[in-house]
Amino acid sequence: MKKNIILNIPQDCDNAPKRRIIIDFIIACYQYDWQTIHEKLEDKFAFKIIGNRAIETNEELRQYLDRDIYVIELTIDNVLSHGKYGACNGILKSKNEEISFAYFFEFQSAGKNTIKSISEYKITKQ
Repeated sequence: MKKNIILNIPQDCDNAPKRRIIIDFIIACYQYDWQTIHEKLEDKFAFKIIGNRAIETNEELRQYLDRDIYVIELTIDNVLSHGKYGACNGILKSKNEEISFAYFFEFQSAGKNTIKSISEYKITKQ
């Protein structure tokens, strides 16, 4: 079920399609918007949780996101894209913690806007 969270996102992404896709994908992950997540991913994808493991199926990704922190506020500070690569960083807030994140994306190609792989980095604020 899709949930509502407070969003603080850059407003200047409409002229760069991959930047918009990155923003939409990250928002979908933390709102549990499974339809958008599946639409943005290639059938064969890798979601790499750096320092932990890699996820390669929609069901594994759903289980991981369901068990992740319950986000009440999502801030995306920067979004970059160049060719078939992209990245974003920001902060996730829950009731009990604040986590800084960075995601690095590889799209299928420079001309194709589906995501082939994602690397996730998270650091919990002490």
